[in-house]
Formats: sequence, structure tokens, C-alpha cells
Amino acid sequence: MKGMVGMRYRLRWLGCLLGASLLVTSCGQESGGGGGGQVSYKEVKSMVVDILGSEEGQKAMEKASNAQYGESTLQMKSMTPSDQVQVRLAVKDVLTAPEYSTVLEGIMRDPKFAGEFAKAVSKDNKQIHKDLMKDPAYQHELVDMFKTPEMTKILTDSMKNPDVRKVIMSSVTEQMQNPLFKLEIIKLLQSVVKEELTPKTQKKEEKKDQSGGAEESGEGEGGSGDSESGGGE
Repeated sequence: MKGMVGMRYRLRWLGCLLGASLLVTSCGQESGGGGGGQVSYKEVKSMVVDILGSEEGQKAMEKASNAQYGESTLQMKSMTPSDQVQVRLAVKDVLTAPEYSTVLEGIMRDPKFAGEFAKAVSKDNKQIHKDLMKDPAYQHELVDMFKTPEMTKILTDSMKNPDVRKVIMSSVTEQMQNPLFKLEIIKLLQSVVKEELTPKTQKKEEKKDQSGGAEESGEGEGGSGDSESGGGE
């Protein structure tokens, strides 16, 4: 409704401008001697186009629009709520209509459009994924999906791809730069080295000591049981 009012306002302004042009032209002809005849349509059209294309005409149009919608340039250029609703409905109809599916597929295959579209929605997609990863139900479904044989096969085949391996190696290299990760790796290596450097004889003695202690504890328990039975007699 607001857009229609604005359009009527602009048309009314253009009508006044056209009338003023005709008046100026007729007065000029009369003052020139009265013998020029009437102004043709082409001449009037040319005059109006020249006026609208001039800097003064552009300023006058902007002033008229500001008088209708306010001084804000953003508000002047933005669509009215009714126009926004119409655009949303039109986009929805195009996206959901079967006859437009082939056209949309062709558009999405365009590398330039696909790249620009991906940039436009990447921020929202990242936020959606972050929110989903915090959802317990989504986490459970994601784990179940990775447990399926089909997904296992896909991951196995992907690991054989040289490009995927390069990405994994790059991720591991980046992770190795993390101080906390380095500390965990160092601790793990220290435990492995300590275990490997321990003499085998010492390991055997430690095992014997452990087994001997277990036998002594068993004999002690058996002796205490015999003494208790003797006391009972």
C-alpha cells in the first residue's frame, strides 16, 4: 500500500513537471512571435527526459522521495513491507515449483554463482552446524550414522584418496604446533622409552616378586585356616 502511495506521489510530481514544461514551452513560443505552432510530443518528451536526466532534476526527485519516506537514504532505497512479502512469496514459489527445478540446477552448477552463493550463506551455515553440534539428539544421530557400514566404507575409501591424506597430514602438522598436544606426545614417548629401556631380567624379577607375594599371601591364609580348625577341636 505504501509503495502504491509512493508511486502515485511520483507520478503526480512528474505530471506537474510535464505541465510546467508545456507551460514554459507555450509561453516561449507566444513571446517569440506567436507563429511557431503547437509543440510536438517528441519535443515535450525530449524536454522531460533532459530535465529528469539533469542534476537539478535528480535532486528534485530525491527531495520528493525524501518528503514521502523521510531523509534516510537507506529507508528511501529499502523496500516496503508489502513489497518484501511479495518478494518472499515469489522466491518461495520459484524454489518449490517443479518446473523451475531444472533451471535452478543449471544456476547452481554455474561456478561463479555457486561461489558467491556459498560465500553468502557460509556464515549462517557455520552457526547452524555449531548449534546442531550442541544438540544431544543430533550428536547421537551423527554417531549412529558413522557406525553404519555404508559410512565406514565411504570413510575407508576416502582415506585412500591422496588429496584426503594431504588434508589429514596438514591437520596433524597444525595440531603438532599445539603446546598441550606436544606435552601429551612427550609424556607418551617417555613412558614408551622407559618401558623399552627396562632390562628384561628386571622385568622377570618383578613378575616373580609379584607372583611370590601372591603365593605367600595364599599360604598365610591357608595356615590361619588350619589353626582355627585345630582350636575348634
